[in-house]
Amino acid sequence: MLLKYIKIFWRNILLFAIIIALVIVSSKTQGKTSTITATLAGVVMIYLAAKFILYIIKTPIKTEKDEAA
Repeated sequence: MLLKYIKIFWRNILLFAIIIALVIVSSKTQGKTSTITATLAGVVMIYLAAKFILYIIKTPIKTEKDEAA
């Protein structure tokens, strides 16, 4: 089951790993490199958040049908 979801969301997992790497690099470096990596991490976070919100909006709501008496 987990393998099924990893195949579907592999791009999101990759972007999440990139965010973690960019945040680590921006915290360890100084100057222009730190600013650029922090900005890139912010842009990727905004992109992933917008993508997640659109996914939630598009996903249909499951409704349970009442049993007929």
